Amino acid sequence: MGGFYLPSVLLVLFTIGMSSAHSCKPHQMLCPSDWESWGGSCYKLLEERMTWQEGRLKCQEMGGEVVVPSSSEETKYLLSKLENGMWINCNDLEIEGQWDCTPDSGGYMNWHKEEPNGETIENCAELETLTSWGNGSWNDHVCSFEFQVICKGKMVTPAKLKQWRLLASCLIGHTLREIPTSNVRACTTVCDYDPRCRSFNVQHFGNGERICQLNNATRYEADHTQFVKSKKPFTCIYGER
Repeated sequence: MGGFYLPSVLLVLFTIGMSSAHSCKPHQMLCPSDWESWGGSCYKLLEERMTWQEGRLKCQEMGGEVVVPSSSEETKYLLSKLENGMWINCNDLEIEGQWDCTPDSGGYMNWHKEEPNGETIENCAELETLTSWGNGSWNDHVCSFEFQVICKGKMVTPAKLKQWRLLASCLIGHTLREIPTSNVRACTTVCDYDPRCRSFNVQHFGNGERICQLNNATRYEADHTQFVKSKKPFTCIYGER
């Protein structure tokens, strides 16, 4: 399958003058554009409520883990993002009474008085938001209940454009998710962070809006009819390793 290769001069013009949010110095660490940076880590609040198992899978799919607060300061930060209780990555599903927290919370625990007390019925931990009950304290709960989830991940080095092949084309029918983006480099970083991402499109609209589309396949893995050339050079940019 072919594609329209971006001339080097046009590529330079395309990448210069974009938002400085991801125009980083060498070795500078950052979070993908749809994650928030706090305390040297990256955080992402998932929109829908879900079970503990669903939240754990969703976070792992995007390159992170369900957060486990490791300090009172981090707890306050998480509470500022929440409307209701949220799952944290602690459970005693394997051995009753032995709570496994991943990643390690550094010994910090904030169980509410007389918690955990659910025995074999309540095997997953939530962070409580009710001030009357102990705002920010932990409680064991039934794992099938639906709470909010915040994913936590490591900061990363920005992806280098020269590591990617950029084509003035678009892969359709394989979009994992879409996010607003400032430029192509920002989209490469998001793709690098998500282990499901095999390639990406950056869609350009007349009003200056840009959307980063993460794909679960490359042009070689898709049907040839799904890889189409852009009518104009910058209508859609496709990127692959």
